[in-house]
Amino acid sequence: MIRNRSGRAVVFDLDGTLLDTMTLTPAAYCAAIRARGGGEVSPEEVIAAWHVGPTPAVLAHFLGRPVAGDDVECFYSNFEAAAAAVRPFPGVVEMVDELAAGFRLGIFTSAARRVAELALSAAGLGGRFAAVICGDDAPPKPSPAGLRLACRRLGVDVSATTYVGDALVDIQCARRAGATGIHARWGATAALDDAPLVADHPVDIVDRLVRPPSRRNDS
Repeated sequence: MIRNRSGRAVVFDLDGTLLDTMTLTPAAYCAAIRARGGGEVSPEEVIAAWHVGPTPAVLAHFLGRPVAGDDVECFYSNFEAAAAAVRPFPGVVEMVDELAAGFRLGIFTSAARRVAELALSAAGLGGRFAAVICGDDAPPKPSPAGLRLACRRLGVDVSATTYVGDALVDIQCARRAGATGIHARWGATAALDDAPLVADHPVDIVDRLVRPPSRRNDS
């Protein structure tokens, strides 16, 4: 459904923004960390450490040692077993459909590509984004490198791009890149004092970026 060739883009974070994975993914990490000798870790601790990078970096952080292929495969096995339950947040599919008519769409996530593609496919969103930048491709947020890479692949200037995410590092990433940041509060675990623009529901993104004020008042 990639069809837009305009000079504007919207790039999304994945977990907690497009997809409701904030229970499934941490649980897969906790199980893998425990199985590979890392002891008990809470889902909240895993979420707090996502900023360190893609799957191998997160595992190494909790295991306290360099990770091997078996460690990573243990996580993937746990995640793949749960992936069928991955769903987009309510209103996300409709938001993506409306934005696709006027914006180039992309994703910048700290998740490893294997996890991101599996989750997008399970949620029915595979193939809807012209650029998908993962933790394998760029330094972790709040570094702006991944967002800038997404903009280059979309062929859009970063100043004409909106980055939507649920975490503080997403807003910081947008600011450092020179993009407009919007806090996706519908999936956020906490409110952000540092977010100048806030969306409580996916339709709020459409209202802000697509619908003129007259249409907002009529809806």
